[in-house]
Amino acid sequence: MNSSSTSSKTIVDNLFRNEYGKMVSLLVSKYGAPHLTLAEDVVQDAMYKAMQIWPYGEVPSNPAGWIYRVANNQMIDQLRRMNKQEYTEDSIIDLQESSFEADINPDDVLKDELLKMLFVCCHPQLNIEYQIILALKVLCGLGIREISACLLKSEAAVAKSYTRARHKLIEANADFELPPTDELKDRLSVVLKVIYLLFNEGYKPSHGKKILNVDLCIEALRLNRLLLEADFGNLPETNALEALMYFHLARSKSRMSEGGFIISLEDQDRSTWDQELIRTGHYFLNRAVEEPVYSEYHIQAAISSLHCAAKSFKETNWKEILSLYDAMVLRYPSAVAQLNRLVPLAQVEGYDIAMRELKKIEKTGFLSNYYLLYIIKGHLLEKSKKPKQAREAYCAGVDLVENEKEREYIAQKIEALTKK
Repeated sequence: MNSSSTSSKTIVDNLFRNEYGKMVSLLVSKYGAPHLTLAEDVVQDAMYKAMQIWPYGEVPSNPAGWIYRVANNQMIDQLRRMNKQEYTEDSIIDLQESSFEADINPDDVLKDELLKMLFVCCHPQLNIEYQIILALKVLCGLGIREISACLLKSEAAVAKSYTRARHKLIEANADFELPPTDELKDRLSVVLKVIYLLFNEGYKPSHGKKILNVDLCIEALRLNRLLLEADFGNLPETNALEALMYFHLARSKSRMSEGGFIISLEDQDRSTWDQELIRTGHYFLNRAVEEPVYSEYHIQAAISSLHCAAKSFKETNWKEILSLYDAMVLRYPSAVAQLNRLVPLAQVEGYDIAMRELKKIEKTGFLSNYYLLYIIKGHLLEKSKKPKQAREAYCAGVDLVENEKEREYIAQKIEALTKK
């Protein structure tokens, strides 16, 4: 592949991540919910055309404007053929000079098309899972594989739910204008969940060759900041989520070596942690606790802040982190929360006790296809000086890992244990 092709592919990939949802939102707002599937198709087709044409010519000065113009014109052609509606030549717009900048004027927060469409996807006539899947797929540009990893569901189940969600949204005849403020507040919890899952996929990609997808993290921060700039969205849980994202990003550079290998939390160079981002995280966490409202994001942000405050792995306040996980399991029970709790539990009460708790989780069968179950099991066994059993656990989990860097990391552990 020549450098021009590589450059064009990179531009299109970035556009897909950053502009795809916005373009679909604009088309659906313009032509209506019944044409959601067509809007997705024409945007994808326009991006495919860009990859075919741009390597052999000049990339337009406004790539997003070019793709939107092509998608819009194709949308009109398709609708004419379907005889659904009359469209004149005046409907064909030329957005070559239009602005598709990433920065949004805070004064126009409610006019942001992607944010508006996000609230539309979180329609109360759809069940919460449908809302999340629809928003992640249509607006955030995540694939079925990525969404299935986010929700710990099979790809087939997610694909089926996505099809049903689209039909339900059309049946609901959703109004593609922002609902009244009271309704916005009712939908906010699901919108925050979507932003949280989008950030998580960026911070720890479920597949591919990266251990950090900066574009997804930045988009999650942008959407959350738009909410913070609006009166209806500037709530404790929104601030807590903002804090959580900053605390995570502050530690991102230390997660990989110069050779491209993952570094565990225990071995990370904490001098590389971004203190400015940590201070920003504390600023939003302080805002989040001004009112006596505590969400899942409050707990997670508090846990992350304790990690950021620790001078070393051993000096981490594991007791406080364990108590926070206890609160998480009590207030927001889930198998994943119980699994993550085992890490501080092992530090406070020992690896044997943590292993006993892990066996209880295993018996439920909820996480039997979740790679992290086997990785944590391998870690606990390795620390308990049981190399053979630890290797078996890692081997059971490595085939479930779709991220290449994580797979390399586990393979290294397996190789090291084989030599013992």
